[in-house]
Amino acid sequence: MFFMMRRQTPFAAPNARQRGSSLLEVLIATLVLSFGMLGLAGLAAGSQRYAKMAQFQSVGVALAADLGERMRGNIAGFQSGLYARTEAYSKAAPSAKACADKSLCTPGELASIDMAQWLGDVLRRLPEGGAYVQRDTVNPLATDIWLIWIDPKQATDLSVARDDDCPANALKGRASSEPKPRCMYYRISL
Repeated sequence: MFFMMRRQTPFAAPNARQRGSSLLEVLIATLVLSFGMLGLAGLAAGSQRYAKMAQFQSVGVALAADLGERMRGNIAGFQSGLYARTEAYSKAAPSAKACADKSLCTPGELASIDMAQWLGDVLRRLPEGGAYVQRDTVNPLATDIWLIWIDPKQATDLSVARDDDCPANALKGRASSEPKPRCMYYRISL
């Protein structure tokens, strides 16, 4: 016997019970996709913020190394404590007295020039940058450096930063309404 097969069309008319289900599926898929896109946008914003923080930390490492080299170049000024900085914030870099004779700078004049140039770099390269430099009392060849700055995110969100990484003396004079600074600690040994 020969059987005849009935041919079905690929686009058969839906039953009365299934009407509108494809529209509902599309709406749910759009909702799931939109939540996924919002999550990706949040990840992108977070990664950009962390990349900026890593950039500031890299700049901090370079600035600490630069100050260490300046101290190594002026051992007499370092041993006299001329590189100490107890005032962390100022709006302008300090000015330095120029040497009377460029080839015969005293250790004090050289330390003054070094700190003025270095603090100018800190102010230019870190947002609202500051520095707190203190010689170690136990090890006479070591110096502790805290670089301090305000992350751009913290200017609007005061709850982001922690100030427990900063030395207490470094934050004197800051109002509680100001954003909390971010501090990075470096130790230089000559």
